[in-house]
Amino acid sequence: MKKRRNKEILKKWIFPCLILSSFFGIIPQEAKAEEVSLQNFSEQLDQTYQFPFQTGIVINQQTGQILYEKQADQLHGIASLTKLLSLYVIYDYLANDKLQLDSKVSISPEVAAHSRAEGLSNVPLQAGDDYYTVDQLLDAIIIASANSATVALAEKIAGSEDQFIQLMENKLKELHISDYQLVSASGLHSGLRMDGGKEGVSPKAENQLSARSIAVLVQHLLTDYPDVQRRAQITDKNFKVSDQIVYPLQNSNQLLPGMKYETKQVTGLKTGTEEKAGACLVATFRMNQQSLIAVTLGAPSDKERFLGTKKLLKSLENHLVWTRFAKEGSFYNEGHPVSVYGGNKVITRLQYQRDVACFLPKKHSEDVNVWSDFENSVQYNTEGQLEIKAPLVMDKKVADERLHLSFYENINGQKFLKAPLSPTEEVKAVSLGVQITRKVHETIQFIMSWFRYKIAYG
Repeated sequence: MKKRRNKEILKKWIFPCLILSSFFGIIPQEAKAEEVSLQNFSEQLDQTYQFPFQTGIVINQQTGQILYEKQADQLHGIASLTKLLSLYVIYDYLANDKLQLDSKVSISPEVAAHSRAEGLSNVPLQAGDDYYTVDQLLDAIIIASANSATVALAEKIAGSEDQFIQLMENKLKELHISDYQLVSASGLHSGLRMDGGKEGVSPKAENQLSARSIAVLVQHLLTDYPDVQRRAQITDKNFKVSDQIVYPLQNSNQLLPGMKYETKQVTGLKTGTEEKAGACLVATFRMNQQSLIAVTLGAPSDKERFLGTKKLLKSLENHLVWTRFAKEGSFYNEGHPVSVYGGNKVITRLQYQRDVACFLPKKHSEDVNVWSDFENSVQYNTEGQLEIKAPLVMDKKVADERLHLSFYENINGQKFLKAPLSPTEEVKAVSLGVQITRKVHETIQFIMSWFRYKIAYG
C-alpha cells in the first residue's frame, strides 16, 4: 500500500480553496489499474471451485466483514438451523432469570410419542413432569439436533409451539431481520409438527431465512451466549433417558476435529437437513487468529455439504490475508498534531484504540487503493487540521476515521473500516472568553493569509 498523505501537509495558501469541499483525513490515491470488489472475488471463487451449495456467506464474527457471498440475500429453507433462533430465545429466558438450567421440563405424551417418530432427528423422551432439566435438553438440541426437545422447551416457555414462534419472530425483529418465514420451532416443515402444523399454512411450508440473516443471527447469538459454542464443540455425550436407559448423543457436524470430514480450524456449529432445503450448515472456524462464520445452504447431499464447505474455507485461507493498516496505540497521521478547540492546549495527538485491519485478497493487499474520511460531525480549523473539542479524556474515543477500500463490506451494509481514535493526553476546557479570543485571532490569520495569496498571485 502506498504511503497515505494527510491534508495537513497542504500549504496554507492552497487550503482556503479547498475549505468548502469535503474534508478527508487521507487524500484519495490515484486509481489502480485493477481493483477487486467482494462481488468479483466471490464470483471468481465460484468459477474456480464450483461450490455445490446454492447460497452462502462467510463473515468475520467480530467485525462483521464479509469475506465471501453467493446469493446471500435469497430466502432459502433452513431446516434445523432454525434451532439456532430457538436457542437464542431460550438463552434470553435464562439470562433474564425466567428460566434456570436446573429447571424441570414437563414432557407431554404427545411430545414423548413424537420423540420416537421414525425418520426425525430426535432423542427419545419419556412423558412426565420432573425428570429432564433445561440443561439436559439444551445438550440434546445443540449436539443431537433433537426436534422434540426443542418443542418441549418451547412449550415450557410459551405454552405452545405457535406462541413460541411469535417469540422467535420478535427476536428476528430485534435483530432487524424482516424477510423470513417461520412455521415451526424445530425446523421441521409444517406437516411434520406433532400437532399437524400451523393453522392456515401448507403442510409442505418450511422455515426460510437468507444466508445473510443467519450470519447476523449467529454473530449476535455467539457474542451474547458463548455457551452455545461450547456445547456445539462436543462430538458425543450420553443422554439419560431414564434411570435405566442412556442414549448416545452424536454431533452431526462432521467438520469437527475427530469427525469424518474433520477440519482442524472448525469450532462448531450446526447442521440442518430437509428434502426441500437440502443439506445446510453453519460452521465456525479460525483463520489468521480471527473467528469466522460460514453459512452454506442447499447442498445436494450430506457429503457435498461438508466437502463443499471445507473447500470454501480452504479457498479463503489460500486467497485472503489479514492486513493491518494501523496498530493499536500507534499515532494518527504519523504523529502530526490535531487542533483542539476550547482547551487549555491548542494541539494534541491522537492514537488508534485498536488494530485497524481486515481481510484482503493476497494479490492486492500490498498496493490496495485506500482513502479515509470522517463523519460529518467532525470539524476542521481554517488550516485544514482536524479539530477536536475539549475537554478530552485520555484514551476515550473522540472520532472514528473511516477507511474506504473497494473490497471491504460489512454484514450491516457498512462499506468502510472504522478506526476509533482517542487523545494521548488529558486536555481541560477553558472559559468561553478565551475560546472567543482564540477564534478571532485564528480568523484574522486566515484573512491575512488569503490577502497575501491574492497579492502574490492576483
